Amino acid sequence: MNATSDLRTATINLITGCWSTQAIYTAVRLGIPDRIAASPQTAAELARAAGSHEGGTFRLMRALAVLGLVRQRDGERFELTESGQLLRTDVPNSLAPVSRHWGTRAWRSFANLEHAVRTGEAIKDSGREGFQSLEHRPEDAAVFNETMAAQTEAVAPAILDAYDFSKFRSVVDLGGGYGALVAALLKKHSHLKGASADLAYLQANSLRYFERNGVADRARFIPTEFFSSVEAGADCYLLKFIIHDWNDSDSIAILRNTRTAAGDNGVVLIVEQIAPERPSQDPQHVAAIRTDVQMLAGVGGMERTVPEYRALLKTSGLQLTRVIPTASPFSVIEAVPA
Repeated sequence: MNATSDLRTATINLITGCWSTQAIYTAVRLGIPDRIAASPQTAAELARAAGSHEGGTFRLMRALAVLGLVRQRDGERFELTESGQLLRTDVPNSLAPVSRHWGTRAWRSFANLEHAVRTGEAIKDSGREGFQSLEHRPEDAAVFNETMAAQTEAVAPAILDAYDFSKFRSVVDLGGGYGALVAALLKKHSHLKGASADLAYLQANSLRYFERNGVADRARFIPTEFFSSVEAGADCYLLKFIIHDWNDSDSIAILRNTRTAAGDNGVVLIVEQIAPERPSQDPQHVAAIRTDVQMLAGVGGMERTVPEYRALLKTSGLQLTRVIPTASPFSVIEAVPA
């Protein structure tokens, strides 16, 4: 192949990349990674167990094989590869919730991208209404909140290694969902008390999550609508994967309420990907810009550069003091009352 052919092939792979999202999502929906975790199975066996079409199932397994997620053994049996093991639901930091999220909500978001670019409008079920309506859409809520917990569990060690939380006594994670980062914090720092502050419908799941992680004695859930108010009293307020969900005016409303709760001595920590001022094909740049496009189409938010965060915080009554990179795509943006 010549250089032109190589470029053409690489570009075709970019154009057609959507096929792998749906192939993996379908496999997870059918429970295939869990079904072949214990022992290899044929497509016929998998189809009987999943209630799917035998021929279609074989072709799906063949697709997973070329993606490197399964391998075909003698006798038409398929087994998981090391990468495929990550799709099991019973492994730490499982990617099964991420697959379900990208096969549903994110999939619909990207289908809206042209409209979002032309108008600046996200999909209809987005923004405040979208997050609040999850209470009445339990399957969508489970996919979203399990994905957020799984992503947090994966990056929590990097966040905790990069920033010294030992100086705090109490931490509130605004929009903390089940409380994955709070649980990780309390496990590492035995003197800390923490809370996940989020919409009331998440309370039962959050308390169960704290119980499973052995921190229920020092963790609590605070029913919160952070556009209205934020409970005061903590010396550290976390906003992890939150500000990027919102446009500037909504972000300022959240941050002003957080600044009020923090008082004169509290610290506000924003955990987000930092958008590059001059993007390149650096993997961290790619990850940030991919999420930025998803925010544009899916919720109406955005990934921001450091100067954009500095300006946003200043308008909200906060001063950006430093940006701490972590051994993950995310950085910790530290701010104090101005």
